[in-house]
Amino acid sequence: MPRLVTPAEAVFREGDAMKFVISSAAKWMLAGSLVAAAIVSAQANTGATADTKSESKIIKTLAAGIPHSAFFGISFDAGKGVAVGAGGAIFGSADAGKTWMPVQHGLTELALLAVDKRGAHTIAVGQAAIVMIEDSPGHWAKIDMGEINSRLFSVSVNSKGLAFAVGEFGTVIKSTDGGRTWAPMAPNWASYANANAPGTGEPNIYAVNVSESGEITLAGEFGVILRSVDGGAQWRVLRPVTPQTPTIFALHIPRDGTGVSYAVGQTGELLQSADRGVTWVRTPTNTKANFLGVAASGDQVVVTGMRVMYRSQDAGKSWKPVEEGDTTTDWYQAVRAEASSGRIVAVGHAGRIIQVGG
Repeated sequence: MPRLVTPAEAVFREGDAMKFVISSAAKWMLAGSLVAAAIVSAQANTGATADTKSESKIIKTLAAGIPHSAFFGISFDAGKGVAVGAGGAIFGSADAGKTWMPVQHGLTELALLAVDKRGAHTIAVGQAAIVMIEDSPGHWAKIDMGEINSRLFSVSVNSKGLAFAVGEFGTVIKSTDGGRTWAPMAPNWASYANANAPGTGEPNIYAVNVSESGEITLAGEFGVILRSVDGGAQWRVLRPVTPQTPTIFALHIPRDGTGVSYAVGQTGELLQSADRGVTWVRTPTNTKANFLGVAASGDQVVVTGMRVMYRSQDAGKSWKPVEEGDTTTDWYQAVRAEASSGRIVAVGHAGRIIQVGG
């Protein structure tokens, strides 16, 4: 299957398009105070709602930026949230995702594509192997990555500080100190490749999950899902590299070890697992749109994507498209559940942060 360009990857396309988007992102950062003022004003005037025209029964807008801004990652832990995006943007929430404010850091204008927050550890990753950590509340530090220079698409950390980040062309890196130092930890991708399918020896890896017990699960191109229980020394194949199989862009594996796990991706790919991802079953969907994110809170599950959003209210037994607001015309990349409130929050185009469902 041809390699797909996700919204996050599209930021870095060469040529005029790349220059336009990066220029726009830089302008957003330069006008950060204006964006923040717009968000604060919108929340003050509409009760934490920035766009009343798109309000609906399911979608509630929590924040919105300017047209060429974008968020690519979001995470929550212990009632606090962080969202990251174009131009190195970082926004924080201290009230379980109800309101959001920018964090001024001046450390990079490279796009941050993913973030994870767990216990004392918060790590953001992105373009050109950029890695940033929140070394104290509201204060961020940029990590020297040495010779590691690959674009990083996803990061996951547990409360003990074990972290994995994954990215382009099979990149997998590991940290045991909450993101302060990193080392390559990629599987031997050549051993999983299909000799008759070019590119299968270096699949892009888009999703990673690190459990509290130290179990690492990664997923990506050609439908591959691998797992390690020994810190990445050995990998078990849960789904093999298979040519023509849809790419997986996002995973949801419950941190507490209970409930259904989900994987979503290219052309409406929706997989479910009742055994924490050891075995997966494909769920038919009535779309060929690309799913980019998935999150669950209790029985509610939300899948976000390119001009598409799906929702289940019975733990994945049945699904309905959400066709409200801008869900069918624009994109939302990342979605996460905030545990204390049960709220599910998604981020995406135009610096938008939305709540889905109750």
